[in-house]
Amino acid sequence: MKAAARFSISVVTALALTAGAALADGQQPVRHLVYNFDVAFNTTSTIHDSGIGGGPVSGSTDYHAGAMDKGQIVVDVVTVQPDSGLVVRVSEQAHDTRSSVPTMCVAYGSGAVVCDQSHGDLNEEEMSLLRIIGRDFVNPSLIDSKHHWQYAQSSSQAQETNDYTINSTNGDVLGISFERVLKVEAGQPFNATTNGTITYNNKLSVPTALTEDTVTRKDTGGGNYDRIEQRISLNLTTDSMQTAVNH
Repeated sequence: MKAAARFSISVVTALALTAGAALADGQQPVRHLVYNFDVAFNTTSTIHDSGIGGGPVSGSTDYHAGAMDKGQIVVDVVTVQPDSGLVVRVSEQAHDTRSSVPTMCVAYGSGAVVCDQSHGDLNEEEMSLLRIIGRDFVNPSLIDSKHHWQYAQSSSQAQETNDYTINSTNGDVLGISFERVLKVEAGQPFNATTNGTITYNNKLSVPTALTEDTVTRKDTGGGNYDRIEQRISLNLTTDSMQTAVNH
């Protein structure tokens, strides 16, 4: 099961960015990363009705459904573009239904992600990882005196704001909390709020763990809506660069 809504800054920026010539398949990776992931979804639909004829009364819950999966996400770093975009090949091997074929993407430190669309959309957990894996994700020039920084994007159809705060430092390892607010007006409008934590190795420029919870309210028309709860957790298990450094 895949969630009905995608949570990605690429909703706003995809038309403004280009993947460039570096997206050629077959290039050998310069870094190999493997993450274990767990993902769970829970959907509740609320229908507003008069209740006449045995229908649900205003504001009642019509159904409740959930799904979960786990597995591994593989990210092979191919190269870095002149505009600092990190060219990667990402794939997913899941225990249940969420496996995905290798897809070329460009990830930016701002959280913007552009991917080859020929294989369809990436899964939410893949996008959650790609938005924090770009170069200069932790950019000292953007961090204020309260250890906070923000990335925001907007268009006529959507607005997204990401607020990050460094809460702890242990050598090169940073503990980061974040909140993401995404509002989409086009198509079936929805609002999504994400809260989460990131463990980030600043020396190696890579997230080592991520946990995030997203609550989405999706308008289904007629005053009815779906509430989608999503939890994603990621943990780095293999990093070829870290192996090289340690040996």
